[in-house]
Amino acid sequence: MQRIFLKPTSQEIVTKGNPIDGHTDVFAYEYYDDEDKRGLGGLFIIGNVKQDAATTEDENTPNVAYVSNLVASLAKREYYSRPEISPRDAFSATLKKINDVVEEFFKNKSLKINIGIFAVAGEQILISKLGKFKIILGRPARSPGQTGTSGEPRVVDILNNIDLFNKEQVEEKEFSNIISGKIMPGDKLFAFYPNRSITAREKLIKASLLKFDDTQFVEKINSIKEAKPDFDCGALYLSLNNYKELAVKKPKPIVPEKGELPAVSLATNNLKEQEGVDKIKTPVPTLVPAQNADLAIPEEVPRIISSEFSLGKKNNPLLAPLKIIKNLYAGSGSYIGNLSGRRLSQNINFKRKFVILSLTAGFLVGGVVVVKKFIVVNPEQRQLNMVINQTRDNLKLAKTKISQNDFIGARQLLADSLSSIYGVGVTNDKTKKTTSDVYEVLDNIDKAIDVSPSLLEIMPEELSQKITVITTQKEKLATNEYNIISPIAFDIYESNLYVLTPDNIFKVADINQSGKKESSPWLKSGGTLSQASMISVDGNVFVMNNSGTLVTFYKGEKISETNTFIVSNNNDSLLTSKDSDKLYVVNKSLSRIYELNKESKSLIRTLKVGSSEPFVDAYLTGNSTIIITTKDGRIWEIK
Repeated sequence: MQRIFLKPTSQEIVTKGNPIDGHTDVFAYEYYDDEDKRGLGGLFIIGNVKQDAATTEDENTPNVAYVSNLVASLAKREYYSRPEISPRDAFSATLKKINDVVEEFFKNKSLKINIGIFAVAGEQILISKLGKFKIILGRPARSPGQTGTSGEPRVVDILNNIDLFNKEQVEEKEFSNIISGKIMPGDKLFAFYPNRSITAREKLIKASLLKFDDTQFVEKINSIKEAKPDFDCGALYLSLNNYKELAVKKPKPIVPEKGELPAVSLATNNLKEQEGVDKIKTPVPTLVPAQNADLAIPEEVPRIISSEFSLGKKNNPLLAPLKIIKNLYAGSGSYIGNLSGRRLSQNINFKRKFVILSLTAGFLVGGVVVVKKFIVVNPEQRQLNMVINQTRDNLKLAKTKISQNDFIGARQLLADSLSSIYGVGVTNDKTKKTTSDVYEVLDNIDKAIDVSPSLLEIMPEELSQKITVITTQKEKLATNEYNIISPIAFDIYESNLYVLTPDNIFKVADINQSGKKESSPWLKSGGTLSQASMISVDGNVFVMNNSGTLVTFYKGEKISETNTFIVSNNNDSLLTSKDSDKLYVVNKSLSRIYELNKESKSLIRTLKVGSSEPFVDAYLTGNSTIIITTKDGRIWEIK
């Protein structure tokens, strides 16, 4: 019997170039031959450390190579320290350990540290980064019969893709977020520190990722060094494929290495007969060094224990019906000597055969029912049971976090639990009861109240025009018409488009007028918010991340930052209008709308729509009316 598992094959690509790019190193740890650690998969680290040229080295200045080596060593030790926990828990614990231990390095302003850490365990990938780091996914085309999504080949920038990969916050420190998603057989990963040498050739690298096989791709990257001697690269290339192995492996014979304890052979004492007594001594094993320490110790022959093996057979209650059938069948062959006896015997034989057939059929049907009910559990039910058990544990932990005023941690656990239950796609009494328990705890945190949305026949005319403009701008951003790299979200205010990216906000003026439009950076003071995911504009610009931190900007300057403790996903919406006194955070997966006071940024209440259907889109019309759409194409109005 064979088992199949997804395993990455990694190759390190390190070329030293211009010293001003700092020290880059890569680390790959894989334990696929270790049964205990295999479940955690492989751990990979790419680190770049630079020191300001103006800094004078002294005894207190750490060696740049030492920093990345220390992080890699800590990550490896912590990640594989508890093989029994899940990869996600191990990865979270690893980030927290690194944050605690190397905090002093991060305080050193002369050091610029860029580190990317990711783990590949089965079909799961977990990523976190500090500073600059990129990881590109190459996914080949798949036919409908293959595993994965069919369609055209694609190359995805994982850290900026909100459709395939999710983001969650683990703590308010340097390594603060985990990006996770699903990988598939045939996928290729290229992770790297994006210095100037790599960034200038990123388009070529993306094209080569799907075009070439593993060997050709690595050779292609290395060949750049030959043409450009100052080419600096620190990267890891992984190809993911399914591997087969025997479900039960035969134990390998133990072969002691030279210099270790000598091999041992058994020899018995000479058997001597005592004078006048015909008694044989029991052979006593004597330790004798083996002549050749390289020879394997022969496998021990299993010893049969008398309590486990005997000539007498134990009665098995499961075989009792078979014995009855056997006895009946044997009795049907008895012979009765006279003619009337033969006729009577024939009648008895017929009745016995009928009873035999009835018992046999009943036994087989009953056996099938028992096996199906108590032994065979379909994969869907097994997955559901696992999710329910995990949700029960999450509920206990969420209540503990609430008692500690860790509302964001509690919300994250509860939201993840609901997503897991909905992901199984099974609705029964058990899921309904568990879901109800989760919502009960979530309602208490959210100050939730039930609202009854009204069903609309058509979309309001004013909103239809707005949706048309939004759709047009979305298409232009997708085709890079405004030359804005990695847009995350956008909003339109007074015919101006405001686009949120990982490190800035861009403005495109007068989008309602014809002619080619140019974008310009809007912020005056560096980066925006760490891991920002939503934007809304009413004259001020509001930017929010998935862990609930809300930043307000005015004329490019930050004027406030508040933690709302509201958990959201990358697909959720932040809504407001010029004359509204509220901000609305629409959580589409939970079918909830959080109302925030625009001035204090505090939670006023949570509107619980009570729909099991997640929202598809949400729009604000007027100052307080929200229009939502669901997967079934229906339009709802919430006031």
